[in-house]
Amino acid sequence: MTAATAPGGVNPDRVGIQMDVLDNIISDLNDNLELQKIFGVPVSRGLVVVADSNDLRIEEAGRVPLTEEQSKRFLEILDEVIKSNAI
Repeated sequence: MTAATAPGGVNPDRVGIQMDVLDNIISDLNDNLELQKIFGVPVSRGLVVVADSNDLRIEEAGRVPLTEEQSKRFLEILDEVIKSNAI
C-alpha cells in the first residue's frame, strides 16, 4: 500500500460514484415532472456531469435559459434526488 491509497485500494484524492447509483439519479431526474417542464423529456438531455477538481457535479447544460427561480428549483430537486439515492 502506498501513501496515496487507503485500505481497499481507494485513492482518497479521487471522487467516484457507483454506476447503479448514477443510473438511479438520472432516472429520478428524468421522472420529475417539474424538471420535465423546464428541460423537456428526457430531462437528462439538458444536464451534464462535470468534474471540478475532486468533485463531480450535475449541472444544467445551457441548452435552456433558466430563470433564477427555475435554477433555484432545479438545485433543490437535484439535492433531494441525490440525498434520496445516497448509500
